Amino acid sequence: MDVKEYGIKQVGIRRGLDTTFLVVECEGEYTEDYQMRMLEENDMEGLLCLRGHGEEGTSMYEYDISGKTSLKTRYKEIKIDMKEMIKFITELLNVIREINAHLLDADHLLLDPEYIFWEDGAYYFCYYPGGGWNVWEAFHRLTEQFVQWTDFRDDASVRTSFLLHKETMKENYSLHKIARQIEAMQEEEVKKRRAGEERPGQTGWPEDRGGEALTAAPGSAYDTSEHDWIAKQEAGSSIMRETENMWRPVRDFLRRHKKPAWRDWDGIYIDEEEL
Repeated sequence: MDVKEYGIKQVGIRRGLDTTFLVVECEGEYTEDYQMRMLEENDMEGLLCLRGHGEEGTSMYEYDISGKTSLKTRYKEIKIDMKEMIKFITELLNVIREINAHLLDADHLLLDPEYIFWEDGAYYFCYYPGGGWNVWEAFHRLTEQFVQWTDFRDDASVRTSFLLHKETMKENYSLHKIARQIEAMQEEEVKKRRAGEERPGQTGWPEDRGGEALTAAPGSAYDTSEHDWIAKQEAGSSIMRETENMWRPVRDFLRRHKKPAWRDWDGIYIDEEEL
């Protein structure tokens, strides 16, 4: 992210023995306006604790990030799935509701992976009094990161990240409506699985994640255009994964019949069911 886009001069980290602060510096004399007073006097769930002060003609905003991990770091190590995307949207909407209830402006949220933090299953956001932008455009840019972080082995996650990115491209989109769409998709799949309507061999949401999968309806043709679009976003890495998945059954088949030498191929028996 280009911090100048947000009117930020520079960003740094200040560490103590048991505390860590994200320090955001911007041009201009610091003033204790209503935003700072509202933030200091109210404990708003989902917002990082903030304190501000002036220093040599600049405004300094310090956010307590002790024990927290940025999204940029977190999703370098793991993949994001459908369940976690729903959780993120829900917590973002709650934060926006809190901000509006305290007469603050949601356009001051820093929706960049470097400035969104995670700890113990909860997300925390930076409210930046020094500048404003369009929060809905900022969230759309964040969904591009969701696409890159997605677990491409899980159909539900792929479809969810695609839906988020696609729907947020629309003018005047509603994040509430998008969240309801995703939840409805998930609920429909849960009902379908409970009724035993899944086709044999169809994979769903991995059991070790505690969620439910979003799969194509029985008898319906699967639309591959979404995966094609995702593949372009991944700039080739997802193509490698898809190729690996495609050839795995072939490789397994050959491994089962690799013992005979070339001269013995005529004697191999292949069960029709294997094909």
